[in-house]
Amino acid sequence: MKRITQRSAALTLTLVLAFAAVAMGSPKSERAGKYLSVSGRVLQINEKARTMLVADTWSDKLFLVSVPKGETFKITFGMNMRKAEASFEDTHKNDRVAIRAFRSEEHLARLDDGRQVVLLTVSR
Repeated sequence: MKRITQRSAALTLTLVLAFAAVAMGSPKSERAGKYLSVSGRVLQINEKARTMLVADTWSDKLFLVSVPKGETFKITFGMNMRKAEASFEDTHKNDRVAIRAFRSEEHLARLDDGRQVVLLTVSR
C-alpha cells in the first residue's frame, strides 16, 4: 500500500510538472511581449524627430526611443531627476532614464561592434 501511494504521488508530480512546462512554452497573445521597461543612459537626442538614443544598463542593446508629444518618463539621474514625470524637453545628454515603451520592430540594425539597435515608442 505504501509503495502504491509513493508511485501515484510521483506520477501526479510528474504530470503537474509536464503540464506546467507546456503552459509556459505555449505562444502568448500578440501584445504580451511588446511592452518593456528600459533603463539606461541617453547618448544622443534628436529634437527635430523627438527621438533619444539610449544605451541599456543591463545589456549591450541600444534603443532608439521615439517620444510622442505629451508622453512622460522618469529621469533617474540628471538635472531634472526630481520631477515626477519628465517630458522630452527636460532630457539632456548623459541623463539616466527609466522608460516604459512598446516595440515597433524587433531590431533596426546591428552595429559593427555587435550591438543591436531596437526601435521603441514611449507609452505611459
